[in-house]
Amino acid sequence: MPRWMFFAPMIALVGASAVIGLSLGRKAMRGNETDVIVQVAARYVAEAGRGALLTDCTARPATSRDLWLVVTCIRPGGQGREYFIDRFGGVRQVDILNPQTGGGK
Repeated sequence: MPRWMFFAPMIALVGASAVIGLSLGRKAMRGNETDVIVQVAARYVAEAGRGALLTDCTARPATSRDLWLVVTCIRPGGQGREYFIDRFGGVRQVDILNPQTGGGK
């Protein structure tokens, strides 16, 4: 048996590990907090429509272990949305805030 055939499985394993590692690392890159907050605020403006501003939004660290940030966007009238951001920068959940029902969903 040629010598290279002995090392081929090891080379394939190392190559596959590198591809998987790079793929998972790219998914874990979420940018910084500011980038995520601006992106969520832009989503809020698009969803809320007329009168919604980027400056309606604030952010705070999430208390849940699975989440990273909570972005709260409230219009001066009191209506708004609360976005729960996971550790990868994705929106996990959106709650509609309504002042007529006490501020909750």
